[in-house]
Amino acid sequence: MLKENRTFRMLFFSYGLSTLGDWFDFIAVSILLGFVWKVDPMTMALLPIAYAAPGILLSQFAGVLADRVNKVRMIISMNTLQAILTLLLLAMPTPFWFLVVVALRSAASVFNDPAQQTLTRQIVPEHQLLKASALNGAVLQLGKLIGPLLGGLVAAVFAPALCLVINASCFLLSNGFLFAIRKVENHLPRPSAEEQPLPYRQAWQEGWRIFLRSRVLLFSTIFVIVTSMAIQLADAQFPVIFREKLPEHPEMLGYTISVIGLGALATVTWLHRLQEIRSYGWVLGGGVLLIGIGFSWIGVFQPSDGMYWLLVPAILTGVGTGLTSVGGNYLIQKESPPHALGRVRGIMQSLTSATFIIAPLLGGVIMTILGPSTAFLWVGLLIVVIGVGAILLQRWIWGKRTKDVAVATATAGSERVG
Repeated sequence: MLKENRTFRMLFFSYGLSTLGDWFDFIAVSILLGFVWKVDPMTMALLPIAYAAPGILLSQFAGVLADRVNKVRMIISMNTLQAILTLLLLAMPTPFWFLVVVALRSAASVFNDPAQQTLTRQIVPEHQLLKASALNGAVLQLGKLIGPLLGGLVAAVFAPALCLVINASCFLLSNGFLFAIRKVENHLPRPSAEEQPLPYRQAWQEGWRIFLRSRVLLFSTIFVIVTSMAIQLADAQFPVIFREKLPEHPEMLGYTISVIGLGALATVTWLHRLQEIRSYGWVLGGGVLLIGIGFSWIGVFQPSDGMYWLLVPAILTGVGTGLTSVGGNYLIQKESPPHALGRVRGIMQSLTSATFIIAPLLGGVIMTILGPSTAFLWVGLLIVVIGVGAILLQRWIWGKRTKDVAVATATAGSERVG
């Protein structure tokens, strides 16, 4: 049973605390820039770039490193660095230096994901990977749901600075759980002579060879990039369309986002009961389809319909989010060779991170030209088409996944020996 795996429990609690902390001060950072410093819109637009740009630049390096070093020590080091940088935010004299430190903290967080994912793959049996992915997905959704709400409450009642202190404390408490399993990698199987770490550049090249020669990993990444681009076109514009649809009920934005989180949480809880995902097409394509339906529904919604009807597309969007997040993480865990999981994860993360910078800016242009309602409708229909296409083409995209992984691993391995 997964709950009897002490190492996974400690890693899970550590991940939960650090994830909650990440989302806890998200609102506080926005408040400090928007309400305390009262920065202009262009400076505010730099905030998502400060969060996303390090992932583009450093994810591949972090992936190679995760495959070569002690994962627990790597996470402890990055958590400690994030705690220090979070407290350093309190001393920043200007918005510019504040954003610089936010970017540095985001850079440290980039190293945690491949290390956590790689260690999970090493300590969890293959038949329990879906349960582990679902549990991690549940924590992520809970963090998104609870963190901003609690962070906003603490910032309103006390001060935004207290949110930063609490976040730094979460990172340090997270290290406490990791300290209990600091020697776990000493008991894992040692690599054979052929599997000894390659020089950094060769290891990076090997990761790309495995990635490009695995049909399922390559096509899944293309699918994720296209899907993320489409979703991000509208995702950042939720406040704009709610301001247009329900100007007298701003609370509906919070209700809708919370229901999306609840729908995602319920879905990952259901996925936790399964042993494996037999069809990536139905899970990933179906999840994207539901998100597209939800976005289109919001686009055609009229206030005369009754504002609480908006919670129905929110539930659909949440279910779709849960399916795609857990399905995507499980796919990477299942289809990546264990010795190269960190590198594959880093490559995919660096490629998809760019969408979080490009798409919101493009989405703003589309919203301005078409108007929020029309833009949401057409973006939603585009996402529906992507989801339906994934379902119809699933045998072509994901049908030979086991063979592809075996071929990619064997080919890379033979080239290492040669």
